[in-house]
Amino acid sequence: MVVRGLPRRGHFVIRDTTALTMDPALGELTGTDVEVADGALVAVGPRLPADGAESIDGSNCITMPGFVDSHWHVWGTLLRGVVGDGKKHGWFATKGRLGGFFTPEDVAAGVMLGMAEGIAAGVTTVHDWSHNIMRYGDAEANLDVHRRLGTRVHFSYSAPSAHPSMPMEKMRAILARGGVLPDEVMDFGSIGRIAEEWVPHSDGLLTLGVGVRGPARSTPEVYRKEWALAREQGLTISMHCAGTRAEVRRIHQVRILHDEGLLGPGMLLAHCLYISRTEREYLAANRIPVSMSPMSSLRLGMGAPPVGGHLAAGIPVSLSLDTTAISACADVFAAMRVAVGLESIANQDPEALSPRRVLELATIEGARALGLDHLVGSITVGKRADLLMVRTDALNMAPVHDPAVAIVHSAQPANIDTVMIDGRILKRHGRLTAVDPAAVVENAAEHLSELCRRAGYHPPASG
Repeated sequence: MVVRGLPRRGHFVIRDTTALTMDPALGELTGTDVEVADGALVAVGPRLPADGAESIDGSNCITMPGFVDSHWHVWGTLLRGVVGDGKKHGWFATKGRLGGFFTPEDVAAGVMLGMAEGIAAGVTTVHDWSHNIMRYGDAEANLDVHRRLGTRVHFSYSAPSAHPSMPMEKMRAILARGGVLPDEVMDFGSIGRIAEEWVPHSDGLLTLGVGVRGPARSTPEVYRKEWALAREQGLTISMHCAGTRAEVRRIHQVRILHDEGLLGPGMLLAHCLYISRTEREYLAANRIPVSMSPMSSLRLGMGAPPVGGHLAAGIPVSLSLDTTAISACADVFAAMRVAVGLESIANQDPEALSPRRVLELATIEGARALGLDHLVGSITVGKRADLLMVRTDALNMAPVHDPAVAIVHSAQPANIDTVMIDGRILKRHGRLTAVDPAAVVENAAEHLSELCRRAGYHPPASG
């Protein structure tokens, strides 16, 4: 059995821990307790009474908010084993070759693999940007996995699309085999069904948005219509933007959206590696957040994410994995280290992006980008209990002097002892509680093998 069942929400008190709260009013605390009841954070402070609570020893741990990933195509995790490098076998080629052959069961296998790993690695909230939905069943299969795993998810419904650097004519030829054509509007009726059938029964763990294709991947009539429908249905709007030089040689999406009056609240842009200074000003003026994916941007040769430049311009920035078929694994610690390192090089200054600032990008800034900062992203009384406990007595962590430095520069997913989402402990003593990892892996391998057989694809032995 892949999923064992969700544990109950309990009454817990984490004792004598070091807490990186990400709450400016609380700061960093040592020797503190954190009390959780009914899925919420109810008290933070030393020697809490916490009558009747189950005590958890936090003396050799750093307790912090769970990671908030603001841009992850989780379904694509299933393709991790067959994505190589280069144009022939890289992400875009493999997605184009196999994406149209996915069944709802394949979607579920990919999301199960991705989120089981994500939970183990401390991702407690995910923006699941599901951009391979060909039928309503694909969305249902995706959402059902999140329900069974107990993840907090902002789900962006999105259709298959082509690479943004392509001319529209080539996009039409490719998408004719499976996808929504650039002059076709996405299925907003299905998004409405999700809002009616899934969100009210999600126990507050599901919010909804749409991943639009925008000016680079759809005609003006279509992206204007999709914008209007999204606003009408109260959906957040996410869009890939300026991820490659090839795209911006063809089109400047931020400028177009500004000129048409479409920039505004409830938007999220991914990448934005090559926007102009004026476009930066447009985003900053509208407080539109940008999700940056250091690991995938580097592997794909897209470029170095200009985290510091965006922050200096006043643009809210958060971090994301993009897809673990590219970034290799769900390691937010590594993403933080790479972001810090790239800023150090760009500025010839090792303090250009501090450990504490990059921790904010991986937690509270991600929550703000998704409109969830009133619920998660910091250890704040009244918020939901989405927490990590990272052991400090591991060989790669000890001795710890500065907890933020240790988390960013030393920690890895294996150091996470405990993961809590909405007051449920989903990882304890380093082991997942709700799923059988071996069964998850076996299920994913079987589905990938059958997917390749169905598509008539024989992956090369090496990239």
